[in-house]
Amino acid sequence: MDERFRVGVHCSRGIGPHRGGRKHNEDNFLIATRARAWFMDGGIEREVRADGGAGLMVVVADGMGGHDHGAMASGAAVRAMLRLYARGRPRDPGTTLTHFVRAAHTRLRDRAASAGAHNMGTTLTAIWIIDNKAWWVHVGDSRLYHLRNGTLFQLSRDHIRAEFARRDGRPTPPRPRALSQNFMYGSRGLGNDTGIRIDEGIDTGQIVIHEHDRFLLCSDGITGRLSHDGLAHILQPRGETPPSATAQWLARAAMEAGSDDNVTAIVVQIERLLALDDNTGWRLFE
Repeated sequence: MDERFRVGVHCSRGIGPHRGGRKHNEDNFLIATRARAWFMDGGIEREVRADGGAGLMVVVADGMGGHDHGAMASGAAVRAMLRLYARGRPRDPGTTLTHFVRAAHTRLRDRAASAGAHNMGTTLTAIWIIDNKAWWVHVGDSRLYHLRNGTLFQLSRDHIRAEFARRDGRPTPPRPRALSQNFMYGSRGLGNDTGIRIDEGIDTGQIVIHEHDRFLLCSDGITGRLSHDGLAHILQPRGETPPSATAQWLARAAMEAGSDDNVTAIVVQIERLLALDDNTGWRLFE
């Protein structure tokens, strides 16, 4: 792992069927940095080489469509993002990230449809940290949060009916909290239902990172049961408590609060910044 970052992850089926939860885990994640990458493969965390990658890429994907299709969709999403990471440092990370997600959606959706898996889909929330900046893109209702100086900001917006109606100035529709679109699946009543809507500056963004910043990427198995204040409380750094312990605490708190869904939490902590030349952006030292 790149020593500039510390990353902790919890990704599981949750409370399990014996307590009224899911039988299988349809969530997945990607952590890629320093030529190594980690993700779920067949219910087991797998580590692979990621040659050529730049910085740190973290992704959360919450699959839908039943176990086989949901796990397949989230797995396809994180592998697609790993291919992007392995291409190396892009000239324009934000544009590259957004364009790739749109193109990958079309390619994977067509492939799933040709196999008869029309209901296959997944959320996709990704952040890519290169040098001292972070770029992000979001589809679905997983979430991305940013903690700085004790204050928690929700960067992503849930892709539900009420959200898109608000953006377009339309009346609040029936079932306002119903999910409106997923990666691979497409949208639901947003016009071209084969595509996905990613509004620049709302579903994408860029942040100059600071030392001790924390980012949280999580599925709705976490946010469905924990309030914003509850998340902020758990995410606060506490001495030498590592992000891995924070991710486990988030998952445990969500399950204790009644979550019966799959639970995934990824906590990224910025340990230190790179010293860069202000004019060229080249690293002076690491």
